[in-house]
Amino acid sequence: MLTVSVRKNLKDFSLDVDFHSESKITALFAPSGSGKSLTLQTIAGLMKPDGGKIEVNGEVFFDSEKGINLSPQQRKVGYLFQDYALFPHMTVIENIRYGSKDEKLIERLLRILEIDSIRNKYPSEISGGQKQRVALARALATRPKILLLDEPFSALHKSLRLSLYREIKEIQRIFEIPIVLVSHDIDEVFELADFMVVMNEGKVVQLGKPFDVFMNPRNEKIARLLGHRSFLKGRVQKLERSYVSVETEKGFVFKCKKNSDLKVGDRVIVSVLPFSLALNPAVESTRVIALVKKIISGREITKVVIDLGEEIELSIPSSLSPNFIIEEGRTATFYLCADFMPVIKEDL
Repeated sequence: MLTVSVRKNLKDFSLDVDFHSESKITALFAPSGSGKSLTLQTIAGLMKPDGGKIEVNGEVFFDSEKGINLSPQQRKVGYLFQDYALFPHMTVIENIRYGSKDEKLIERLLRILEIDSIRNKYPSEISGGQKQRVALARALATRPKILLLDEPFSALHKSLRLSLYREIKEIQRIFEIPIVLVSHDIDEVFELADFMVVMNEGKVVQLGKPFDVFMNPRNEKIARLLGHRSFLKGRVQKLERSYVSVETEKGFVFKCKKNSDLKVGDRVIVSVLPFSLALNPAVESTRVIALVKKIISGREITKVVIDLGEEIELSIPSSLSPNFIIEEGRTATFYLCADFMPVIKEDL
């Protein structure tokens, strides 16, 4: 359980964060400069907030009203930095032993993270992925009450990141401690987190389960932060039990994802997600005939850009692309699934 409600005014930035999470892994998701790392620093005790409260599993780390401000040592936080922060003059085993004399736990971590074979090597002699595992072992060797991950995977290639994601989940299962992950990679959030906090300009703008947040952005700005990139403006034409009908400015009528906050006539923005393409017509899909402007063939995904008054990017799994008869410069028929076309009320 994690509660963070803090305020901090700096020279050119203000942090005002308020969220509560009971999830195993919580992600702070935002573009650079939004206050994610500052939030971690307040949890770790490396920066004192001007006011507020921080509580981890029932233990109060900070409470401005009660005058509580535990030191970093008292908080027992495991902190994994982007640059690993290993001591270059120490071997792997010496780095892990720094701050911990629990030899039984250290040996266990060497086995779990598969770094026993490099225990006597120096950081300069091991790979980036191995450095990451050593840094993680060192953070866990102190038996922390919470583990903070500050974009630790951003410099690693995809296959290594996926391997470390599995290890992080296994670490959480074994040690049963809350983990807070800082990330600006939505795919990473989906891989790891049970709960996400979307931040922008020092404030929380939306929170919830990753899929729920992604499929229900509160506004266009948040949708773009989350990676939505194809939008159509229109008005709500009809409210059905399982979908919303929206007529776009160019006259297309789409069945879209149901949104209970809407009423007929509302000005809205439809986000056409790349994976909204349906293989077969269904009740909750819309048939459109559109000009194919561009086809980009990839190893796993074929990207197709079509003209619906605005350029819309769709994704077809490459293994299924032979099912679609499409050619640049010619029209083609597509079926778009309502469940993957969220509707956002337009800000007036």
